[in-house]
Amino acid sequence: MVGVSDASQEIVASIDQAASSRREPGERRAFRRAPLDRPVLLETSQRTATARSVNVSGGGLAIRTDLPIALGERVSVYFELPIGYGVETAATLVRRDGDVTVLRFVDGPPEAILAIRAFCRVSGLQPVSARAR
Repeated sequence: MVGVSDASQEIVASIDQAASSRREPGERRAFRRAPLDRPVLLETSQRTATARSVNVSGGGLAIRTDLPIALGERVSVYFELPIGYGVETAATLVRRDGDVTVLRFVDGPPEAILAIRAFCRVSGLQPVSARAR
């Protein structure tokens, strides 16, 4: 019998495949992104600090922080989604866009990635009344 973790990984892989096949031409993002304004706990090998999230996707998190993080540096992150799920995972700094620091999740628990993707999908939905206009 397949374990929960194995089943979750299979689901994540199938979502990845489906997402890449539906991507618009010229779109580089593999995952749907959603705004997220929440506190984030960051931990490096030398410091712990708080940050504020800007947005999130199944691949990473954009934050505002004063913590000096080097390009490629691995950090631990913890934040809570509005759907009631706490995400704790490792991430690396991939770039800075002005005052926004962009982190890519690495070795994230499949259940956490699924929760993030579910949140992003739900966040992008419009109420039926808004679509009818």
